[in-house]
Amino acid sequence: MRKALAVLLAILLVPAIPLTEAESNLLDVGIIDSVDGRFIHTSFSSSSTLLTLTTAGNLSEHFWGSGELITQWSIELNITANSATPDYTGLQIAVAHTGGVYVVNTELRVIATSYNTSSSVDSVVWDTDGELWFGHFGGERRAKEYGTTGWTNAATPAHNTAMTAMTIISEDRLVTGGRDNLVKVTTQDGVLEKSISDFSAYPTKIINDGNGNIIVGCSNGDLFRYDFTDWTYTSSAISSGQSILSINLAADGRVLVGTQNGMLHIMNGTSLVEEESFSSAGRVMMGVFGTNGELYIITSFSLASKVRLYDLDSDGDGVTDSVDAFPLDSSQDEDTDGDGYGDDPHGNNSDAFPTDFSQWLDSDGDGYGDNPDGNDSDAFINNSGQWVDSDGDGYGDNTNSEGGDRFPDDPTQWSDQDFDGYGDETTGTNGDHCPELNGFSTVDRRGCKDTDTDGYSDPTDDWTVADGADYAIYDKTQWIDNDGDGYGDNLSGNDPDACPLAWGNSTSTYVPEIANDGTLTLTYVVIDKFGCIDSDGDGFYDYGDDLPDDPRDYIDSDGDEIGYSQDYNDSNKLVQTREDHCDRVPTDQSEMCLGVRDADYQNYVNSKDSGDSALGYNAWKNSLKSAEEEETTSDQYWSTAAEIGPFLGAGFAAIVAVLLIYAGIGRARRRKALVKTYGVPFVPEENSAETEALEGKAGLSAVGGVDSDKYWEDEIEPMEVGDDGNELGGGFDDIDLKGDISETAENSEVMEESASLEELAGLPEQTESSEVDENLEPKQAEVEAPPVPAEGLPEGWTMDQWKWYGAEWLARQDK
Repeated sequence: MRKALAVLLAILLVPAIPLTEAESNLLDVGIIDSVDGRFIHTSFSSSSTLLTLTTAGNLSEHFWGSGELITQWSIELNITANSATPDYTGLQIAVAHTGGVYVVNTELRVIATSYNTSSSVDSVVWDTDGELWFGHFGGERRAKEYGTTGWTNAATPAHNTAMTAMTIISEDRLVTGGRDNLVKVTTQDGVLEKSISDFSAYPTKIINDGNGNIIVGCSNGDLFRYDFTDWTYTSSAISSGQSILSINLAADGRVLVGTQNGMLHIMNGTSLVEEESFSSAGRVMMGVFGTNGELYIITSFSLASKVRLYDLDSDGDGVTDSVDAFPLDSSQDEDTDGDGYGDDPHGNNSDAFPTDFSQWLDSDGDGYGDNPDGNDSDAFINNSGQWVDSDGDGYGDNTNSEGGDRFPDDPTQWSDQDFDGYGDETTGTNGDHCPELNGFSTVDRRGCKDTDTDGYSDPTDDWTVADGADYAIYDKTQWIDNDGDGYGDNLSGNDPDACPLAWGNSTSTYVPEIANDGTLTLTYVVIDKFGCIDSDGDGFYDYGDDLPDDPRDYIDSDGDEIGYSQDYNDSNKLVQTREDHCDRVPTDQSEMCLGVRDADYQNYVNSKDSGDSALGYNAWKNSLKSAEEEETTSDQYWSTAAEIGPFLGAGFAAIVAVLLIYAGIGRARRRKALVKTYGVPFVPEENSAETEALEGKAGLSAVGGVDSDKYWEDEIEPMEVGDDGNELGGGFDDIDLKGDISETAENSEVMEESASLEELAGLPEQTESSEVDENLEPKQAEVEAPPVPAEGLPEGWTMDQWKWYGAEWLARQDK
């Protein structure tokens, strides 16, 4: 039986083996765990398994993890328990309660055996035969042996007053203590072997230390150790003087003594001298040393039981080893994220990321960890301006810092020195073909200058239109001109090339179109048609040009190969000229036809030098009439002079000659003024060419021209008067009168039109009709007509009218 007790104690005391540092620097950490219910029993079945029993009969097994209790299982016995004792196997535990004893199989977690008694059982122990001894502290005040059939009639002698403690020692002897201040040793048969009375207070706790001794604790704090071979003893006392509730042993022999009022005393295993004491409120059920020398104190209260830790402080930093993440490093004590690096930034191996277990070092101090496998790792551990490289190209996502990536999500691009959004790596995604020039072209080249923003780059020395550059850099609607004719191939753009595969310089075409008035009438209109063949260069597409080889016209309505502008009547193939018209329409007595039929007028027109304007037919006729009148007047002057000359003498003849010269000069000046004003040397009728042209009735008279000075606002300065009362420059002041009339006429510098009287009077030289060259065809003066509008001549106009008055009409229409 003694051997069995030794084995049991060895099992119970395994977790109490301390390290060499057990004696040093234990600091109070405080309560580290709490369990509901008041413990009346605590014992270790292994180094990590704690068995507990509460007064309410809750039997539980807990995992012991450095003072933390993790319940593995519980049995509610529904009794009022007093104490419990496991057997040496640890598979059974006897529970003493007010109505008897339960034996619980801890492996099956069931009540294996139940003993009922008439009085409360306060303590129970196992003997080597597996039988139980029930201790009755009150009433019978003794211990009784029970077998499988019940009480074996073996019992210890009763104490004079209440029994308070019991244990079993070698040879299954029972040791009991009572309030009579006695300790009695009884054989298994119930025979009193020894009674010990060395106590001044009653024993409260008796244990077998497994080394041939019993240790007795008393209600006044006295402590005795007896060698039960010869009953010699060593005595001592705890410093608190409190009633001793528990006694358990450390592996090194030290005795841990707990009291009723919250004290744990550490006693030397040899001398029983107190070494240390620790305070922990409540009833101290047990003291246990942890594997690192820390001390756990289990205490019980009326409603709960708690575990208090007294821990080592090996590095002396004021933080106990159990909570010191670095017990041997006084510069660090916390490691919040558990990565092995301390939270104190000033300590050894400090953690730059105390709440992130995956990071601890930040070499460049940018807030991102050096561990590439950790959270928010730094891809550039020596560059504080960069930490992330999303595309893995070796350039950081922080664009504006050293080593920044202008394209953080594109591994093929990182630099954009011209800041146009296209990467400098030409072979990369959207590579910039002009990396040093800010540009936004996208089609033929990327990132090059694109003046009109149509996507096509402007041509350069090394990239021409032939390579795909924009041929029209100022027109965003055109960019390609495959045939090189200057018109773009984009049909929806400006001036689109209607013939993109063939060079051409056309701008228009003359095509038939069905009228939109519902009549289905076919009319011809001019529409745009750029870049097609235009052989005659008149701007009209050859297949939309009635006369593709005649640059003067594109319309030939009658198909006579004479264009609209050259054909007098483009609706009649037989009438091409005025002469054709006048010949075919003899009833036409218009000025034009009269002029065509008058050979003298035709000779007059043909006599005009190139560039000189010929008078219209009516104007010409009027000029002839005026010349005849002037010649008649001149002849009358000379006839009169000849008649009276002999009577008046030579002086009078000279005076008459001078008067005639003056009259001629006056007529010349008047003629010049009339020509300047009306275009003819006479006052035209009211229905003048000017009025007709400006009123849109040109050609009805063909008389005169437009007075270019008519609307001048300048006022003519009045002639100055000399001292003699005559106007300066008037009369004959500019004529040097001489006796010789002919000499005076020859030397006169004011004779702008010298020679004959006809010229002086402004009359043309007369030519007899018989002198007209019969082979000379009649012709008009060479007058260049202005361009005909695209919509054709004004309504009612002829080409002849247009030639003379078209320029004025265009000016009035702001064209």
